[in-house]
Amino acid sequence: MSADCMYFPFRVARSGMMRLICAWLTAVMLVVSGARSARADGPIAVVAAEAVWGDIARQVGGPDVAVTSILTNPAADPHAFEASPMDGRRLGSARIVIANGGGYDGWLDRLMEGGGSIDRPVVLNVAALVGWRDGDNAHFWYDLTMVRAVATAFAADCGAILPDRRAALQDRLRQFLDALGPLQQRIDRLRERYHGVPVAASEPIFGLMTHQIGLTMHDADFQHAVMNGTDPGPSEVAGFERDLTDRRVRLLILNEQTTGPATDRLEQLARGAGIPVLHVGESLPPGMRYQDWIAGVLDRLAQALGQGQGSVGGPT
Repeated sequence: MSADCMYFPFRVARSGMMRLICAWLTAVMLVVSGARSARADGPIAVVAAEAVWGDIARQVGGPDVAVTSILTNPAADPHAFEASPMDGRRLGSARIVIANGGGYDGWLDRLMEGGGSIDRPVVLNVAALVGWRDGDNAHFWYDLTMVRAVATAFAADCGAILPDRRAALQDRLRQFLDALGPLQQRIDRLRERYHGVPVAASEPIFGLMTHQIGLTMHDADFQHAVMNGTDPGPSEVAGFERDLTDRRVRLLILNEQTTGPATDRLEQLARGAGIPVLHVGESLPPGMRYQDWIAGVLDRLAQALGQGQGSVGGPT
């Protein structure tokens, strides 16, 4: 048998194998193309780093989105969160990712950096959207102006993916923005009554809201040290404690998700001096809408400020 005859069966087999490979690649491309088409035409897969942004996305997106939130436990410290492989897989299937940014959820940045370059999701970074700069407060959900900007940007991102659903998305956006109206009215009333009233806080979690109301915040150096993960100096601690024991502030604000001996002592001093204590959180409680959560916080704030009217430094 000649060499050509010996080689011929192999050439035939190789040709058949190539046809099989080409057919398989074609099938895979059709499946991928169909999957991408389904992803574009069906509900948009949205992954929100924090439940508060996930709820807003759900309200604005309605049936046009399928939202998954990663940080959903209001009893946990979000700054101590560690992402899991499951979180990475969720991000890998997302069409839109909502990140708080501002150093608040750096774990998400690391997960996104580990992803591929194909079908990268649209990333709505709240810090970038609102013009956050290093050192600014990153608890953006306590500022209604920023929340409005996020909701509006999210509706636009969804509309770019599902252009035939833009009208419906804009309708739901208007409904959500209208729902913020009563919250703004409460903030305006609180500002009229309590503008300039001195308060103190263990960390700046609620600072954007107190700024809107016009409350005068004491012990800023103490708060910034806590925010930066360092221990406040002796002079900052002593000054904070004097503000409480001498009743220089009307209200003490504590983060309910980061408690410890230091915050326990501040609360003990405040209560001993007859100063009300307001606990606020960083995470949307399960089953609540954003606007209902904030309304409850504002109600408790109004009640606490009313109780503290006898404190030194505020109107009686």
